[in-house]
Amino acid sequence: MANNVNGNINSLLRGIDKPQGNVASKIRGPSSKASDDKKISSLNAKFGESAKVEFSPEVEMYGKVVDLLQKKYDNADVFVAGPQDDLSQIGGDLEYSIILSEDELKLLSSEDPKDKKEKDNLLSQIDDAMNKITDFSKKISENTNEEDSISNFGIRMGKDGKIDFFAEINGKSYADTSMDALVKSLVSDKTAN
Repeated sequence: MANNVNGNINSLLRGIDKPQGNVASKIRGPSSKASDDKKISSLNAKFGESAKVEFSPEVEMYGKVVDLLQKKYDNADVFVAGPQDDLSQIGGDLEYSIILSEDELKLLSSEDPKDKKEKDNLLSQIDDAMNKITDFSKKISENTNEEDSISNFGIRMGKDGKIDFFAEINGKSYADTSMDALVKSLVSDKTAN
């Protein structure tokens, strides 16, 4: 589902059927209040009060979390996936993708003081994961070359905070709880061939 939403949004933003010149590839952050007011008054002038755009609470919640995370990680797209979603089909235009569960989305958007500790813990785990994925990316690039086909790599974080590393390189899947062990397996396979 997230992949469909991403594809639809991208086609709308890019004008996939009709290229329209140079479009900024990284539009980030909320628009300014003055700009929003101007747009609303322009809509009101054209369509009157009957043309109002209201977002569902889920959309507002998602937007709030995306703003929060993209202010901190401007090189990552944010997606929400359910337990049955194929995570290999989710990916964005930026260097990394942060994929949250619906519960994590709700927690990050919560303003309830009783959720603060758990929310801070999740944000700390995301920080740790983003640091590790950057290191993992460097290690993979150090141990591969242009002849290698890297189709996917990343980390999964369990509810317990445990991190698993995975990669799909040259048609082979690698997975381990240790980044170094995974890279060692990759190097071992490359030297065996």
